[in-house]
Amino acid sequence: MIKFFRKIRQKLLAENRFSKYLLYAVGEIVLVVIGILIALQINTWNQEKANQKLEVKILKELKRNLKKDLIEITSDIGVMDENQIRLGEVIKELKNNVNPSDEFYNNVAALKRVPHFDPIKSAYEFLHSKGVDIISNDSLREIISNHYELNYPYYNKYENERLQFKIHQTNDYMLNHFIWFDNPERGGRDEYIITGEEFLKVRDNGSLERIVAAGIWENSLIRDRAKRVEEQIEGLIQLINKELE
Repeated sequence: MIKFFRKIRQKLLAENRFSKYLLYAVGEIVLVVIGILIALQINTWNQEKANQKLEVKILKELKRNLKKDLIEITSDIGVMDENQIRLGEVIKELKNNVNPSDEFYNNVAALKRVPHFDPIKSAYEFLHSKGVDIISNDSLREIISNHYELNYPYYNKYENERLQFKIHQTNDYMLNHFIWFDNPERGGRDEYIITGEEFLKVRDNGSLERIVAAGIWENSLIRDRAKRVEEQIEGLIQLINKELE
C-alpha cells in the first residue's frame, strides 16, 4: 500500500502536476490521521470493555467476601446475645444464692468469651490496587470505599476497647478470685471455679456484680455496633446485586 502511494506521488511530480500533488498529499495525511483516530477509538473501546469485565469480576468477588463477613458478624452477634443472657443470670445468682450453682460456672465464663470480627478484604485490596475508579457507579464506589475505610475500622475500634477491658479488668479479676483451667473433657474450653468462701466474699463486697455489670454494658455496646455493621453489609450486598443485574 505504501509503495502504491509512493508511485502515485512520483508520477504526479514527474508530470509536473504540483497542485494535484499537494492535494493528494493533504488527502494522504487526512487518511493517516483518520486511521490513527480509528485505531485510538478501537483501543479505547477495547480498554473500556476490559475495564467492564474487571469491574464485574471485582464486584462479584466483593460480594463473596461480604457474604462471608455477614456470616461471621451474625455469628458474633449470636455469641454476644448468649453472653448477655448468661451474664444476666450471674447477676441474679449473686442476688439470690449463697453458694454458686453448677450453671454459675458456665455463665460466668461469658466474661471471657469475646468474639472477634475479622473481615475479608482481599477483593477490596485488589480493587484498590487497580484503582477504585474501575467502579463506574460513583455512588456505589463511595459506599464501598466508606465501608472498608470507615465502617470496618470504626467497629474494630470498639472491639479493641472491649479487648482492653478484658485484658486489664476481667482477666485480672478472674485470676484473683477464680481457679482458672482448661477442661479436656470439654474440648479444652476454659472453666472457672470459685470456693464457697470466695463466692460469699465477692458477692457481699459487690465486686463481681460490678465487673459483670461492666461486662454486660460493654457487650451490649459492641452488639449494637455489630448490628449496624450487619445492616451495612446487607445493604452493600443489595447494591452490588443491583449493579450486576
